[in-house]
Amino acid sequence: MKFIALVAAALTIATAVRAAPNKICDGHTDKKTAGMPFAHPAVCNWFITCSSDGTPYVGVCPGGTFYDLKLTTCNIESQKDCGSRVVA
Repeated sequence: MKFIALVAAALTIATAVRAAPNKICDGHTDKKTAGMPFAHPAVCNWFITCSSDGTPYVGVCPGGTFYDLKLTTCNIESQKDCGSRVVA
């Protein structure tokens, strides 16, 4: 049941991100930044990559890992710093 709720939440967020690609991908669509992951603004274990046309894609870190802002990749739980972002 928890898995179903997580999938539903992921689809909701992914849909919301797709609804406003120009806003979430601002600054992430030029030749140097397109395709480079960055932290999801609300969820600590998710990240976003944007295509050069501004289409956002939400990625999910493997279980027990969280998106590391400094390393720009998923990292182990003991190294997480989520700030105000929630864990899905």
